[in-house]
Amino acid sequence: MKTLATCTALMATFALAACEASGGASESTDAGSPSAEGAADPASSAASDTVDARVRAGLWQTTASFPGGQGSSVTSRVCFDEQMTALNVGSGPSAHSEDCTQNVTRTPDGFGFTSRCDAGGGGVTETVGSLTGDFQTAYRMEATVTTSGSSMAAMNGTTQVVTTAQYQGACPEGWRAGDIEVPGLGTRININDMQAQAAAATAGG
Repeated sequence: MKTLATCTALMATFALAACEASGGASESTDAGSPSAEGAADPASSAASDTVDARVRAGLWQTTASFPGGQGSSVTSRVCFDEQMTALNVGSGPSAHSEDCTQNVTRTPDGFGFTSRCDAGGGGVTETVGSLTGDFQTAYRMEATVTTSGSSMAAMNGTTQVVTTAQYQGACPEGWRAGDIEVPGLGTRININDMQAQAAAATAGG
């Protein structure tokens, strides 16, 4: 059950990161809307064509919970550098990143986002959510993730995920930017490495 809960928590940002890695994101922003503190300005985000939320470099602890009794909470630790955003948390590579679309918009107190990824036999995953906070000491992500058409019946359905994150200080010695660790799973993975590998595989295919 904990493994399924962990997978569900990651789904809230999985599709978003896949869009960023593939360059398939679309930007929609109101020039008159204030940006959240710590967010990149339009000029600096033009290269990725994404309105993003820059996170303070260092170690962050995130806790994903599931309103409505859909599972236990999942806590992880993530090492950010100055290039990473809140949308990177808990993300991973996708072999179907070219079949993703994303939209991120500024709101008065943060960001709103939607994404849609078609993973073929893995189904279609649609995510709608919001990001709030100062991104320097804390932030909060609320997302509704709906998967349909997956060959794994247990993955189909709609799940609400609320993720809260708090800044912990400098990353521990030996950690690299993009490292993410989920206590209890006994392993640490690197998001940046996995995305680079997925991008290389897509380019080579």
